Amino acid sequence: MVTKRQNEILNLIVEIFTKTQEPVGSKALQDSIKSSSATIRNDMAALEKQGLLEKAHTSSGRKPSIAGFQYFVKHSLTFDSLAENEVYEVIKAFDQEFFKLEDILQRAADVLARLTACTALALDVEPSRQRLTAFDIVVLSQHTALAVFTLDESSTITSQFMIPKNFLQDDLICLRNLIQERFLGQTVLDIHYKIRTEIPQIIQRYFTTTDNVLDLFEHIFEEMFAEKVQLAGKVQLLNFADLRAYQFLENRQKIAFELRESLQDEEMQTVRVAESKEASLADLTIITSKFLIPYRGFGLLALIGPVNVDYQHLVGLVNVVNRVLTMKLTDFYRYLSSNHYEVH
Repeated sequence: MVTKRQNEILNLIVEIFTKTQEPVGSKALQDSIKSSSATIRNDMAALEKQGLLEKAHTSSGRKPSIAGFQYFVKHSLTFDSLAENEVYEVIKAFDQEFFKLEDILQRAADVLARLTACTALALDVEPSRQRLTAFDIVVLSQHTALAVFTLDESSTITSQFMIPKNFLQDDLICLRNLIQERFLGQTVLDIHYKIRTEIPQIIQRYFTTTDNVLDLFEHIFEEMFAEKVQLAGKVQLLNFADLRAYQFLENRQKIAFELRESLQDEEMQTVRVAESKEASLADLTIITSKFLIPYRGFGLLALIGPVNVDYQHLVGLVNVVNRVLTMKLTDFYRYLSSNHYEVH
């Protein structure tokens, strides 16, 4: 059991160590802990026995263990803090006109990566939670066409495709009508399920020749099923992680799944210290925070960094970017809803 004084000592050691990266001795704590050096050393020894501190090989000081950082995050970290010194810098970084949602999310990731020296990610609303509200096909040439999807009445996705050689003149119209009749108003998750269960039987009634039609469905919907992940500071990951983590980030679908798994539906923000089930991230800290995308749902900000970070400062920075990002997105979608369209 950790006493009140021991908790204060642990908090101070975490604070000092994350700023200096140097082991902390009892004398460094005496100004803040109103106890003798001997009493502080005894408490430090007790914390070490509980696995929350560990000795440094090069000095008599102590540093937090992984369990110590986990204990600090669980019992002492303040999630509603703001990094006030960086507020102006973050606001200034967003002070421009954006034409695409992806550009706004990328700016958020860029700002977080630059201010934290960690790897930062920004995710759009989870695809399965979005709803198809409009669909059309635009013929580009004799051999190519463009499928245009609108999700949640505000987010546009396009998918260019080759028109199958066996398509008759009216087959593109038939394809468009089939998608509009069967999929409009459906969630992406439901559409994904229907393409694998209902569509193989249904297309036989719509098309004279069904060769390649199912493959075409898979192709044009592939982009809609994919996670939208904006990444920044990927190379910085190599400063505190091995090549496996770097390679894992190359698969954005997997990293999106890992980040979403780290945050429960009812949670708005969380810090996981060396708790990832993914082996390449198992020794790292992952900070995740939901942000509101008006009319559509919640996106996700994430930081991936080492265990020995200044947690309070990083959480404060995430909160600042979260708030500024939400304000920017509110303006962005207010503009879209006033009879304008997103530019792609």
